[in-house]
Amino acid sequence: MYLSGLIVHLRELLTSEALSFVFQPIFDLRRRTVLGYETLMRGPDASPLHTPEQLLRVAREAELGLELERLATRLAVAAFVQAELPGRLFINLSSAMVVDHAESGDLPKLLADAGLAPDRLVIELRPQADDEDSGLTSALHAIAGQGIGLAFDRLAPVADKAAPQPDFIKLSPAQVRQIHANLPRQQEVAACLEQAEALGIQLVAEGVEDARELAALNALGCAFAQGFLLGRPSSEPFRQLSRGVSGILDAQRSARVLPVTPRPPLPPLH
Repeated sequence: MYLSGLIVHLRELLTSEALSFVFQPIFDLRRRTVLGYETLMRGPDASPLHTPEQLLRVAREAELGLELERLATRLAVAAFVQAELPGRLFINLSSAMVVDHAESGDLPKLLADAGLAPDRLVIELRPQADDEDSGLTSALHAIAGQGIGLAFDRLAPVADKAAPQPDFIKLSPAQVRQIHANLPRQQEVAACLEQAEALGIQLVAEGVEDARELAALNALGCAFAQGFLLGRPSSEPFRQLSRGVSGILDAQRSARVLPVTPRPPLPPLH
């Protein structure tokens, strides 16, 4: 289907609100409980716009990005509440959508209508190559002022030092992959953890797929993790750690852990 046809199809999906949502659990490894769930939108199964990547790409080309994200936010919150999932809901939003939500002030009403307390929502800022500040700093302050949590990647989302401190920083899958066999990567994550602890920020390791990766992260002191090993995105996601994952953590607790020598301090996290 050519781009023009995909755009027509996207408009039909937006009009009919034909989006569904899956949720991937984020676990607290120390308490063995669910911290929350990251949500991912889906188009209809047979649609060429089934995945979030396809939806966002076509929406960007058609200048329908804000319309898509606005609808997705409302429907994702409603689906999360309907599923009666525990913990916090993590939603990925673009910088432009964060600014739009801040300027319109629509999030408190959206959450109230759905029956979700503001402090149970966490907005993950989704960076884009052509992002500009364009009011992002003040928008982030406005969102945080509504009691809504913020999650960034390892580095600050804007150069402005006045940007608010996030509640969470996500370690990317690239930082997590094969960490058990990569000493420099272990040192990098150890330094991130040290800085985050000093600032009162929680680190979440994304993309954990291997038991050895989980054991290494746990040994380093990373308290929160998500990934296929812990639970795949699903409309009925895991609500507790599997026996297999719990066994990995139990074995790690009794194992002898060699100390990791941190690298020199990295640039500030915020």
